Formats: sequence, structure tokens, C-alpha cells
Amino acid sequence: MVQRLIRDQSRDLRAAGVGGFQAWLDQLLGRWERDPVFRQRAAVRNLRRAHPGLRPLERAYRAAEAADAATPTGSRLREVGRAADNAQKAVAGLAAALAVAAGDNHPRLAAKLDHYRQRLRELNEERADLERGSPERRALDEVDTALRQTRAAAGLDREEARLAELLAAGGRRAGRTGDVFEDVAATVVGRELLPELAGGGDVRLLRRVRLGAGAEFDALVVQVPGAGGAAEVLAAAEAKRDINGLAHGFVRRQADLAWLTGEAGRYDPAACRTRAFPAGHFDRAVEIPGESGAVRLGPGSFARFRRDARAGYYLDGLYLLTRPGPLWGLSPPALARVAAWAASDEDFDPADSDYLATLHRRCLGLAGPMEAADVLRLYATDEARGRQVLLVSETRSDNRGG
Repeated sequence: MVQRLIRDQSRDLRAAGVGGFQAWLDQLLGRWERDPVFRQRAAVRNLRRAHPGLRPLERAYRAAEAADAATPTGSRLREVGRAADNAQKAVAGLAAALAVAAGDNHPRLAAKLDHYRQRLRELNEERADLERGSPERRALDEVDTALRQTRAAAGLDREEARLAELLAAGGRRAGRTGDVFEDVAATVVGRELLPELAGGGDVRLLRRVRLGAGAEFDALVVQVPGAGGAAEVLAAAEAKRDINGLAHGFVRRQADLAWLTGEAGRYDPAACRTRAFPAGHFDRAVEIPGESGAVRLGPGSFARFRRDARAGYYLDGLYLLTRPGPLWGLSPPALARVAAWAASDEDFDPADSDYLATLHRRCLGLAGPMEAADVLRLYATDEARGRQVLLVSETRSDNRGG
């Protein structure tokens, strides 16, 4: 099944020339155009295109800002501005405190409020004097006013505010969706792996395991010894809702397993030091909460995980759970950057061969040394490992790879 997934779903950017890149981009544009954030970014871009005077004004503003910043007056104006902002905050805070303060505190608070009001007046007067005497600041103010007026006339502020709202809402929604998928993945692990690995012992599923030094797992299947002591980890699961995110999780778990197995030379103890592990090694047991009580994990718990001599990675026992989908050859964050370029770049024109070649090079530069298809190929080398890839269909069922 993993081999078929690679064969049928491969859209790997890295294997495409410029001609293939055009088809790759067209497929993604068809998907992205259904996304409200992409459409809103494009709306902002189109507004900017419809007001060609914006870009010259923005260039003029940056030049005027740099010229102002290079003067002694500009430096002092920045200091005065920061001080005035702080004084304004003090005035607001003291006025609010005075309104609810007990009577015996009124004189002290009123005196402080008068002090900061006076300080604010002095700073505003100094700022006005400095601005009147600075041709660079007057030029900056003039171009700033022109730029603000042009943006307002274009409706750009309103549309950019709408984009910010959509981005914030999308971030919250993505977090919730990821949590839901982790829940579904944990259910699949419990249904598929627990019966297979139980063997009559006390085998349990641990979720969202955090072991320190950044080591974490979406799920672990562990066997708890009857006479106490540290449990043995039988399987570890990495869940990614977007199949293109598999490589990031896989590489991260490789580093975690190197630390947890104490593989000398494969991790930096100095970078792994924490309060729980002051020497930077996984050299003591930790208590992991579970539905059936806490489970101890410590040195030796991950002993069955070994790096494959041929592939060079920890594979056996490391399960991957994801949804089937196209393998684009880029991670989700990289694809998001390409989508932002396509929606935001005022010069975006894939029909222009020179532009397309430049964009192709930019996109190739986002590819990591290992992407999702590379990880799946590691598991596709034999049937047993292929079955360690569990493809979760929506939120209801799963299929074992192979």
C-alpha cells in the first residue's frame, strides 16, 4: 500500500523541471483558490495592483525614514517618542488607580499623576520643537500623510485587517484540527497495535508523552512489568494530519530516539541538559501519567529501538499515522510560503517564462534534505515495515500499509 501511495500520489517538485513545475503549481493553485486566506491575500494584492502609486510612495517612505533615522534629531525624536509613550501609559494607569483608590492614597497618587502629566507636556513640546527644526522629519511626515491617504482611498487598511482576522482564526482552527487528528490517531493505535503487541502482559497506551530535553511522542505502547520498575516501550507513534509533514516529525523522532537509547555521538548532551537531566543524558526514570495510572520510563525502556544498519535510521517500532494525499515534495510550512508568494506577489505571472523559472528556483530552495516521500520509501522496502505506516481515512478508519 505504501508503494502504491508513492506511485499514485507523487507530485514531487524536486523531480519536476520548469515544465513540470507549471503543472505542479497549477494543481496547487486550484486547491488554494478555495482557501479564504488565499483569496483574501489575492484581494489585497489586486487592490495594490489597481493603485500603482502605492509602491513608489512606499519606496519614498522607506528612503525618508532612513534619512530621518540618520540624523541626530531623528535619534532624539525616537527617544522622546518612547519616553512620551511611557508617560502616557503612566498617566492612564494612575488616573485609573486614582478613581478607585482609598481616600488616604489620593494625595500620593494625585501628585504622581500631576508629575507624569507635566512630564508628558514637556516631552510633547520638545517633540514639536524638534520636528519643526528638522527638514528630514518634515519630509517623512509629508510622505507618511500621502501614503496613508492613498491606502485609505484604496481600502487597503480594511482589507489587510480582514486578512489578519482570517489568519488568526485559521491558526486557532489548525490547532484544534491537529488535536482532533491526534485523538483519532491514538484511537487507531489502540485498536490496531495494542492487541497485536499485548502478548498477555500489561500493555498500555500512553498519549502525548513528554520526556524532557524536547523528546516527545504522540503515543507510546508500553509493557508495564508486574513487579514494578521501568516499562518497556514496544512501539512509538508519530501522527501528522498532513502527509507532507511526515519528514519533520520523522527526523525529530530520530533525534529523540538517539537520546533515549543513549547512542553515543548522535546527540549533544550540552544541548539536552534540563533540570530533570542535568548531565544531558536520559539517565534516570520519569513518571508518565496514564489513564490506568502513572508509568515509569527510564534508561533501558527504549532498548528494543535500534538504528537500521543499512538505512541508517530508527525504523522498527516507529509507526507513522497520516491521511493519504498528494506528496508535493515540500513540507506544509514550505507550501504555505509558496501559497503566500502566489497570492501576494504583485508581479505574480506564471505565464511569463522568466518569472516561472525564478519562482521554480525559489520553491526548490524550500525543499528539505528529507521530505515525506523519502520517509515513505524507507518504510516501503519490505512488507513488514510498510505495515508500520497507518493511513487514516478522514476521522473514521485506517488502513495498514504494506
